[in-house]
Amino acid sequence: MTDDEPQRPTLAVPPVPEAPPLAVAVGPRRNSGRRTLIIAAVVAALLIGGGATWWALADDGAGDAMSHVEISGGKVIDSENSLLDDDEECDDTDDLSYNDCDADSAYEYIYKVTNEGDEPANYAVILNAFDEDGDFIGQTYFSATHLLPGKSKADTGEFNKYSEFPEDDEVTDIASVKVAHVERVALAN
Repeated sequence: MTDDEPQRPTLAVPPVPEAPPLAVAVGPRRNSGRRTLIIAAVVAALLIGGGATWWALADDGAGDAMSHVEISGGKVIDSENSLLDDDEECDDTDDLSYNDCDADSAYEYIYKVTNEGDEPANYAVILNAFDEDGDFIGQTYFSATHLLPGKSKADTGEFNKYSEFPEDDEVTDIASVKVAHVERVALAN
């Protein structure tokens, strides 16, 4: 035997990690059935939403709703004073603040809405008014509800002193009217 001590091999020590290692699960995944169920529910919701959107936006053969509305007969009229009896003369000497003698002017037009679709529908129509130069001076709205396929609604509409005019324009300034927008909503029944 020798008196020399045994030599130990030099070992390199790896550096200490900054964070502990993440645990990795070994074995079957848990809750994989739950994940599949959630994915199936999301896909079903998207399909149902897409179907409902398609149904709501589907064209029922109606085409362009603007062609379903006709405007005719526009003219400024002076209405009679409805506050007076037939045999009564206009005399505004009473103590009331309103003028009994005033007769209001209005721009009257005739509109006709025809449902050219395959299902009952509601219509909302915006009508613009223009002066002699073709400048916009006002707007009004009318509607037709629950029109059956092929049926029409015709009536008289008017711009009057209660219509909104953005500038200093008045009813008597209206020279023409034109349909600006038509919203047609097909009904399910």
